[in-house]
Amino acid sequence: MTTRRAARPVAILLAAFLLPACAPPKAQSSAAKAKTPSPAAPRQAPIPSWIQSSPYDPAQLALLNTPVDAPIQERAPRTYPDLSRFTFTGETPIRTADPGTWADLVAEVVEQSPFLYVFRDGPESIANVTALFGPGAEPEPDPWERAVMRPDGSWEQMPALPEDASREHLDKAAGLGPREALDPLKKAAELSPQCPGVLAMVGDAALGCGDLVAAEEAANKALALDPLYPQGHRILAEVLLRRSDRARARASIARALALYPASKRGWQVAEAIAGREIARAVTVPQPFIEVSPAGAVVVVTCNRPMCERYAACKAAMRYEPQFRKAVLAQKTDAPYHLSATEEVVCLQAGIGAHLRARNQPGPPEPDPTAELLWRLAKEKGLTAYAMFEIVGRHRPEWLRLAPKALHDAITDYVLDKVLASPSPASPAIPGTAVITASLGPAAP
Repeated sequence: MTTRRAARPVAILLAAFLLPACAPPKAQSSAAKAKTPSPAAPRQAPIPSWIQSSPYDPAQLALLNTPVDAPIQERAPRTYPDLSRFTFTGETPIRTADPGTWADLVAEVVEQSPFLYVFRDGPESIANVTALFGPGAEPEPDPWERAVMRPDGSWEQMPALPEDASREHLDKAAGLGPREALDPLKKAAELSPQCPGVLAMVGDAALGCGDLVAAEEAANKALALDPLYPQGHRILAEVLLRRSDRARARASIARALALYPASKRGWQVAEAIAGREIARAVTVPQPFIEVSPAGAVVVVTCNRPMCERYAACKAAMRYEPQFRKAVLAQKTDAPYHLSATEEVVCLQAGIGAHLRARNQPGPPEPDPTAELLWRLAKEKGLTAYAMFEIVGRHRPEWLRLAPKALHDAITDYVLDKVLASPSPASPAIPGTAVITASLGPAAP
């Protein structure tokens, strides 16, 4: 692996305002930046329990303990996301100049940071995704929560537990086959009319014994209580599939997956509807990012320009409060948290680095992932992709609370780029067949 020092002890202040579409801020002049005092180092936050319970393996520890070839003038604070908050952003096509501007801005932030950033090449298997995104996602959405609309039109998750009166019937149904369990579950649902989780149990039991009318009725009742209830859309998709209504089944499972992309059963239903194994769309390798015992920010990723700048951007979001302030329009002392904005900005920075490298003299190094993402960025934007393919893999619970316009964009992405039938004329790129088929001719 190669090590590069990319830090000077000069702090910057990004006095910038972002447009809703994540347009890059205007950079200050070098003179203005040189006069800006260094911001106070943020207070070291406690290490979350989900990091303490997930120790690094020997290969990751070896990376962190490898000596660096440059002095560390200011120790970087260990930083992990505050998982109690998330920031959404809208979907819009990316302007041609934006990726290059973001790529330059990220490089400038890292170069002028008071911290030492050490970049090394390594495989995706080295990534510390728990530190990046939090503990692993549950394989299915929580059945005992429902989304409730706030007065401002946003959504929040609220507990939706069965009433005590229904527990006797739930206990009776436990361990029984679908046919025997259906009647006690229906009684439990009557006694817990505000609990979509019990209705989903009725729907699944009805599917298990072939009662499509009861399954559809239970799913519709659950969705009347919570239109963002993933299990309701998934049950409807199964009902429609059994009725051979594949078009409507496809629309229902797309909405279910857009609400909880990590659902194993949802993917099984989607593949049954498609009649084939579904290849996930283009994936961006996640990096390893952590502070070494000596205080350096260690970043390990693949050696392609897209990977390197994407990883550098994600590191800057974690360790540079002024950069976060510019990108998210928040105070510098606000805790670092995950956001759709971060992913869209960092994807653009990676694409920008790729485009710059592609335009250098000599044959360009192929990077089909970057090319496909650039085409998607110009056609639709990158927010739906980032929410479904990145956030949705690691923190799918946030997709249940996305604003309606964004949820609709994610659903459209699932329909057009994930569930779409591949074209026989499309070039075969391993792991990218679906999105390749649906994006059309390559851009010049």
